Amino acid sequence: MRPLSPGGALRRIVAFEVDQLIWGALWLLLSSWGGAFYLSVSRWPGDPRSLAVLAGLLAALGVFLHAIYWVLFVGGCGQTPGKMILDLAVISRDGSPVGYGRSACRWGGMAVAALPLGLGFLGLLVTREKRGLHDLLAGTRVVRATSFREVPPGLPSEGSVRLSKFTDESPLL
Repeated sequence: MRPLSPGGALRRIVAFEVDQLIWGALWLLLSSWGGAFYLSVSRWPGDPRSLAVLAGLLAALGVFLHAIYWVLFVGGCGQTPGKMILDLAVISRDGSPVGYGRSACRWGGMAVAALPLGLGFLGLLVTREKRGLHDLLAGTRVVRATSFREVPPGLPSEGSVRLSKFTDESPLL
């Protein structure tokens, strides 16, 4: 079996920016609706305290949406939309699916990696497997999805594998 090809740094950066655009558009839409609702039920013109509360709520919404976006996509299917477009997949270090717990750890690791001026992401440039601090903390790696989907010689192809766990002899059918 050939080794999995790591996702390159430039490809990962572009995928991240695509994801940020998608997440940002979602946050902008929801925050404008939420902000309009908040301002309609509070006094207007807003006093500084009311506007500070609104800013805090919108920031909390942004963090919540960011976590949901990254954890659900990576934990559920191993890819965010940006990674899907750029043919990347997140897998655990041993090649198994990431899962939601490891995905949440990876998302938290992204915040840790970004804190010291983004130095935690330098691993994307200098390590052989292109793993940043968030990948090291979560035990994940990003690979080219086409290399991940390849079927090793000697194993049956997707078309010949029965996807259902039930057989014709199953008492449930």
